[in-house]
Amino acid sequence: MLDRSFIFAEGITIEMERSLWRQGVTSWQALRKHSGQAVEAIGEARTRKLQGAIEEAERALQQGDHLWFSKHWPEKETWRLWRGYCSSEEVALVDIETTGRTPGFDQITVIGLSNGQQEWAYVADRPLPGDESLQRFTEAIKAFRLVVTYNGIGFDIPFIEKHFRNQNYHLEQPHIDLMWPARSLGLTGGLKDMEQQIGIARDDAIAGMRGNEAIALWGAWKNGDRSAYDKLVTYCKADCTNLQAFAEHVYERKWAETYTPYANDIDLDSAMGEQLSLF
Repeated sequence: MLDRSFIFAEGITIEMERSLWRQGVTSWQALRKHSGQAVEAIGEARTRKLQGAIEEAERALQQGDHLWFSKHWPEKETWRLWRGYCSSEEVALVDIETTGRTPGFDQITVIGLSNGQQEWAYVADRPLPGDESLQRFTEAIKAFRLVVTYNGIGFDIPFIEKHFRNQNYHLEQPHIDLMWPARSLGLTGGLKDMEQQIGIARDDAIAGMRGNEAIALWGAWKNGDRSAYDKLVTYCKADCTNLQAFAEHVYERKWAETYTPYANDIDLDSAMGEQLSLF
């Protein structure tokens, strides 16, 4: 959906984007080759500005400039970056566990990180062998070009930025918070509720577990319960790993809702050639 999107350009509304799609201008390449179709849809001045914005986006994409996308891509439309923006190995699926819900007062206990193929846990105080110190998270996240969370805007990212404020850490990569596009599709409740609604299953050991239990598990681990540590880390990693299947589901449905009803996926090269042959 990335190179079919025009909504990121200044002055381009959703209705204008749909008008472009209806005209058969369904990609950045199509706009370059058939600017006349775009002019019919949105006018000459807007078409010129849009062409400039696309050149900027393509340059940023080629250079791996995630700051450009963080600045210019509309927050409500970041779900479109799920495919085409970077490789799957460069997508950070992130979830945190905490001692409560107040950033700056409550503490992060575990940060889970996954690229869909491998999972890591960054644990406060004294991580066990195989896991990482919490303080190493900010260095690890730099290797990724896109961050994906559930309720990260309201919870995970403020906690992370507060925790690492002494390092002056701020999230730089584009960020897909899946809660908002999921709710726009009619899914309800929290992440675990939504997973059940779309058929994503969890291992029996953590199937019914929620955030409040994660707080209790951290307390038990602080008192020396190794099984509590293992369950907490497993739970946090599952929250990350399951975001991949959840994001796929949300992306497919948002594509079908946002693009499919409005797009005239014709071969403009052939169509324009046929029109020209009539004269």
